Amino acid sequence: MTFFEEYIQASRGLVFVATTRDNQPSIRIMGFAVSPERENLWYFNVDPTSYKVHDIDNNDKVAIITPFNENGARIESNNATMRRSDKTWADVKPLFIDNKSYMQGHPDIENEIVLELHIHSASLASYGYKKDVNFE
Repeated sequence: MTFFEEYIQASRGLVFVATTRDNQPSIRIMGFAVSPERENLWYFNVDPTSYKVHDIDNNDKVAIITPFNENGARIESNNATMRRSDKTWADVKPLFIDNKSYMQGHPDIENEIVLELHIHSASLASYGYKKDVNFE
């Protein structure tokens, strides 16, 4: 397991995603699953009519931060992009299947779309510690 993956585990599959619409910031917490091929590629399911999809369609640049654990461990990035994925729910379902609360929070998941977050660089931080990681 990589150091980045340890920080992903500390997030408990949750991330705050900040977008902008007409220069107005907006933030929401979202559940995610990590691509088995790339630790810096995360998948989400969303209602295609939601404001977040509109925001991302108009500006794919996002900032993220994962919730802190008891040691303050978190992933922070303002160098990430989010877009509609070419993948379908059937493609990513195996990544979410064991996350019962995620599945309960998406009762109409078959009609949702998949978004993907590409983290280009990030900081792994905790109380008194910070390490920058670059993926590209």
